[in-house]
Amino acid sequence: MQVYAVIGYPLRYTLSPSIHNYVFRKLGVDAMYVPLRVSPEKLHHFLEVARESLAGFNVTMPHKTEVAKELDWASREVVETGSVNTVHVINGRLHGYNTDYRAIVNSLRERGYGGGPTLMIGAGGVARAALIAVRDLGCRIVHVVNRTRERALELCRESQLGGLDCQVMVGDDVAGDYELLINATPLGTGENDELPINLGRMRPRIVLDLPYKPKGDTALTAWARGRGLLVIDGIEILIRQALEADRIWLGMEVNMDWREVRRVITESHPTP
Repeated sequence: MQVYAVIGYPLRYTLSPSIHNYVFRKLGVDAMYVPLRVSPEKLHHFLEVARESLAGFNVTMPHKTEVAKELDWASREVVETGSVNTVHVINGRLHGYNTDYRAIVNSLRERGYGGGPTLMIGAGGVARAALIAVRDLGCRIVHVVNRTRERALELCRESQLGGLDCQVMVGDDVAGDYELLINATPLGTGENDELPINLGRMRPRIVLDLPYKPKGDTALTAWARGRGLLVIDGIEILIRQALEADRIWLGMEVNMDWREVRRVITESHPTP
């Protein structure tokens, strides 16, 4: 049996085991997928064990950039973003991919995203993947709002090398028309979470909200649906990137509709 995992910290809840184990059962693959809570202090030890014991693993916060530094081989998206979310272990070597990137590209392309002005909330690993994705879809203007201004400035400096006009904004100053609004932070999943922008001053066409709740909308997706906007939520991205990871790990096409997987895992997963 092949063993796969997702690592993160504190990893309070995750739908990833439900997704991957459903796919493995549907495809008749002798494999299992488990969640592993790995603190930053134990990350190096985990990677040494993974080289011998796992067939592959996913990476979530806060490890995406640190694991990227330890890879033996990295895909173009990992090199460009400095962030990894999928690792394939081959003969003890760590091969890294960013399937968040492919999931975001495919979801935006299906919604007809035309590369118009984009507002990004966040500057972490998944924000980097989203930035490369919108750039490759033709975007040239991105505004970034982040709690830590220095990280936003770093993200913009890196992205400008790829032809983007990236500017750091203060949340209170953000207003107007954007084709796309991206939330690449965990904000919006808790009852008292507040986004660092005034949604009442926003008029996006598409909303991409990368965090998720096992059941129900986040604060941002509820707001967007209430206004009839095009919505891409975190569960969709999670499932899309998981199917890409399974394709990499299993070395085969995984011809499965993400909507089917969503229906199965959301019906069977309890609310935390």
